[in-house]
Amino acid sequence: MIRTGQDGDRRATVYRLFAQAVEISPDLRDRFLDTHCGDDAGLRAAITELLAIADADTGSAEIETGALTGAPVSHELPLTGRVFGRFRLREQIGEGGMGVVYLAERTDGVQQRVAVKLVSTLLAATAQQRFEREVQILARLENPSVARLIDAGVEDGRAWVAMEFVRGERIDEYCKSRDLSIPEIVRLLVQLSAAVAAAHALLVVHSDIKPANVLVTAEGLPKLIDFGIATALRDTDAKSAPTVAVGRLFSPNYAASEQVSGGTVTVATDVFGLGALGYRLLTGAPIYRDVESPVAYLMAVSSRDVDLPSRAAALSGRGEAASRTLRGDLDAILCKALEREPKRRYGSAVEFQADLQRYLDGRPVLARAPSVRYRTAKFMRRNALAVGLAGLLGASVVAGAVMVWAQSRSTALARDSAARRDEFLETLLKSANPQDGKRDITVAELLDTASRELDRKLGAEPLVEASMLGLLVDTNAELGRYADALKASERQLALLRRAGATPRELALATSAHGDVLSRANQYSEAESSLKASIEVLRREPGEGAALVHALGLLAGVYANTNRSGEAEAVEREAIQLDRLATGFPQDQLAVTLANEGRYAESADYAHQAVELQRKTMAPDNPTLLQTESTYAMTLGNLHRSEEALPLLQEVSKRTDQVLGPEHPDALVAQEHVGEALFDLGRYAESAIIQRRVAETLERTLGVEHRYTFATWSAYSRAACHTDEAPAGLAVAQRIFAMRAKKLEPTDWHLAAIQGAIGQCLAHLQRYAQAEPVLLKAASDLEAAHGPGFFNTQLAFISLRDMYASMGKPEQAAAYDAKIEKPR
Repeated sequence: MIRTGQDGDRRATVYRLFAQAVEISPDLRDRFLDTHCGDDAGLRAAITELLAIADADTGSAEIETGALTGAPVSHELPLTGRVFGRFRLREQIGEGGMGVVYLAERTDGVQQRVAVKLVSTLLAATAQQRFEREVQILARLENPSVARLIDAGVEDGRAWVAMEFVRGERIDEYCKSRDLSIPEIVRLLVQLSAAVAAAHALLVVHSDIKPANVLVTAEGLPKLIDFGIATALRDTDAKSAPTVAVGRLFSPNYAASEQVSGGTVTVATDVFGLGALGYRLLTGAPIYRDVESPVAYLMAVSSRDVDLPSRAAALSGRGEAASRTLRGDLDAILCKALEREPKRRYGSAVEFQADLQRYLDGRPVLARAPSVRYRTAKFMRRNALAVGLAGLLGASVVAGAVMVWAQSRSTALARDSAARRDEFLETLLKSANPQDGKRDITVAELLDTASRELDRKLGAEPLVEASMLGLLVDTNAELGRYADALKASERQLALLRRAGATPRELALATSAHGDVLSRANQYSEAESSLKASIEVLRREPGEGAALVHALGLLAGVYANTNRSGEAEAVEREAIQLDRLATGFPQDQLAVTLANEGRYAESADYAHQAVELQRKTMAPDNPTLLQTESTYAMTLGNLHRSEEALPLLQEVSKRTDQVLGPEHPDALVAQEHVGEALFDLGRYAESAIIQRRVAETLERTLGVEHRYTFATWSAYSRAACHTDEAPAGLAVAQRIFAMRAKKLEPTDWHLAAIQGAIGQCLAHLQRYAQAEPVLLKAASDLEAAHGPGFFNTQLAFISLRDMYASMGKPEQAAAYDAKIEKPR
């Protein structure tokens, strides 16, 4: 059934010349045809016929361009009661471009209902025997997702086919009516692909896969109908078919380029059809959404690639969540299936089906380049290593790859370095293969193994070793293993200096070093490293992304050392330089503005950051999750905690799944949930969460880390509104004593902890002690960040409540007037 077109080259010439002629003014076309057709009357007639179709095109759903001999049957009265073979027609149930369909019953006493399709084209006498032989092959096709062909024949030149009668709903209507999720739709496509693959094993192609030819039963089983019929009819008399004749159908937005150009129909044609069907179901849009006519489709499929499915979903109104889910693997799978050149598609329906199943299983798909970054992310997600850090090594490998490329003085060296890096990582991942019984290995253990093996395996290749050290720096830092990250960073810098690295190469590594120092609370050293890196990157052309990142890191140092003005200036510069629209500097600026009590501006920038990142990142990308958390916190600052809480809970849940519940970012996300509960007056729930998070942070990051301090402070505030007030007071006094050794006496962080101490004292009715502490905290916080600052407002609230409890209504009223009311 899979045929090579007799006139493939000639048809290609017809369509190529037609594509040129259709753009020419009609009064100049004769001269064009004279030049390019010469004495070939058949070629000229074929092009002229297509031009006539184009000129008279009314935008119908199908165009006939094809390969059947004979004349179409004229319209006639219903044929109810007529007998074809062993089947009597009962009622017409459908009509399409190829013919009319009747529900029919057996006439030989066997209880069986079938669907009989009467083809609307008369076959030449020489074609009838061949048609009957071809459909016998189709009758051998047995698959649960294929409507079985039962019988076929030709009567008075008219071909008829009896098929299994399927009660079902068109697949597009089925998916829409049940609002199927993307994974559910992919599962339907997997079943269909398996059916197509079974047919291909018998050398049968469908060649007309589209929604109208796929029905879904009440049990949810997809069924392909009309399998191979179009091909059987088309091939019956191909030798005598003119180059362009009326009779063969192609379905716009589902037909492959070789179908509309008369090329070879192969299994790749069905792969295209499956891809086009999947595109429509998953995005809600056809593959060429701007095409409104068959001729326009012919032009599009011959010369244009399809839009990314994730983009098409966004444009068609499927929503940002659907767009993010499609981005990445499904974009790659569908685009590979829809390649215009058949040889660039999947080699078979089996391969297409396998890649869809890989997507469902969370394994690497073959449509994407098999980079170590991608394989690593998939490996870690699938095997749920103890840290559960999906995507972490992947992000680090990007930095490592950039470093190797930067250090490589030629393309060949870059290629060799990348190959060696990939080889090393592949070996590392295989060492943790769960199939070898190593089910409890952690990312940390993998990193330690890598660190030990680097010198032994890559000592003779300093550039590759430096690249791998960069990976260890980033990954250890993301795991909160700051000491290990610093060791790897210092090794990397020393190695680069010995290897004669360029200033630019050193600047990239120095920026990473500053990042780790900042995470480890070594702000003075971090500031020096980052400024040195930025000075070099400013002079380097094409380093905008690296410069934006380094500026963002420096802004973070400023923010954490109580220099909000400097942080804001750097972040605004980064926004101007952020040509890739990463949203990273907007997110940082939102935090800085929030610390300044400028909550409306903060929320605006946080929202900008979320919108930018949702366009380019998957829903479970850790960076996006952090930005969504920032945005939710800005909503809380605007007294919109009821709106913020569900978003924070969802972010916390996804962060736990992606990074593991004890990762610093996951713990911070949980702490943010606790803060939202506090804002809503749910103090006991807040205290439970904050204490659990603080204890974990102290165990994993140490008591001196800023995350630990911040969470213990949040716990003390919540606890002091409950029966745990004595415990909350003890915690607040402990962390104040520790922070006072590190911070300047005027640092607002100390004032915030003082506010928590005063709040606890007031709750315990120790008013004489509470009053001076709260007054000083409120005064210092207001001087540092203004009256609207979150911690300033907490101090005002505590003073109001304390004075009310002390029977001092005037003082209580004075502070009540300073409290911002929810808007």
